[in-house]
Amino acid sequence: MSFGRIFFFIFGFALLEVLVLAKVAGLVGWPITIVATVATAMLGSYLFRSQGLDTWVRLNQKMQQGDMPGQEMVEGIMLLLGGALLITPGFITDAVGFALLLPTSRRLMARKVIEKGTLQTFSSVQGGFSYTRYTRTGGDSSPFQHPSDHHDGHVTIDGESRREDR
Repeated sequence: MSFGRIFFFIFGFALLEVLVLAKVAGLVGWPITIVATVATAMLGSYLFRSQGLDTWVRLNQKMQQGDMPGQEMVEGIMLLLGGALLITPGFITDAVGFALLLPTSRRLMARKVIEKGTLQTFSSVQGGFSYTRYTRTGGDSSPFQHPSDHHDGHVTIDGESRREDR
């Protein structure tokens, strides 16, 4: 995407956000509009903290069990984006931000993102490293299939490394 397209997208979105704010302010008044904007930012901050902590705990549990925390990683990115959108003044960004912060909609969107994509990981193991590519292949509830589960279409590269200080 070129710089010009990105610029016009951001400019158009900001213009739309200002028009929506002005329309709402025309209906309920500027003081109520400003209070509503500040209130959504504060509520978003609270949701971001609580949902972020919950996602962090689930991510750590999966890692301690030796499972791939793909769902939690995608949700973490969505939480960061949702938090940023909620502190941005405007009702459109607030609607998208709340959708990314509320657990039910966030988990649904994260599953959709995972189903369409591939997750790649690097892990270190005693003097070497392993590169594993996880891909959504089945219709089951598991977000990713590990290469040991299905060998079709998966690549695992094991290697060794040695550090030589000069």
